[in-house]
Amino acid sequence: MNYFSKNIKFLREAQKWGQAELAKRLDVSRDNVASYERGSIPKLDVLVRIVNLFHVDLQDLVEKDLETIPPSEYTLAAEPGLPYQRMPNSDDITLESLQKLIKIQEKYIKTLEEKIEADAKAKR
Repeated sequence: MNYFSKNIKFLREAQKWGQAELAKRLDVSRDNVASYERGSIPKLDVLVRIVNLFHVDLQDLVEKDLETIPPSEYTLAAEPGLPYQRMPNSDDITLESLQKLIKIQEKYIKTLEEKIEADAKAKR
């Protein structure tokens, strides 16, 4: 199950931020944040910003209901403000979770290819 949209809203509200505040911190529009909370998946660069902002592993952000587990089980960064880097723990990486992440990346690649193709046609 994909918990991404629910988790974004949960993490935002835990910080007592409105959608506009989160949008500012992610350098996106408030409408983008609202769409993420309704189920849209952001582009990869925004996903990286979300992971860095909340210090939550992307796999956890997508696959776990963060509202139902203690923060100690999903907060991986040692110090706030430092860029997130995955903690070395290969036990939690399963083939299934990697396949889900690959599907998300494939979707973004396809979208980028379509955009590049549309831009090229528009320039002709």
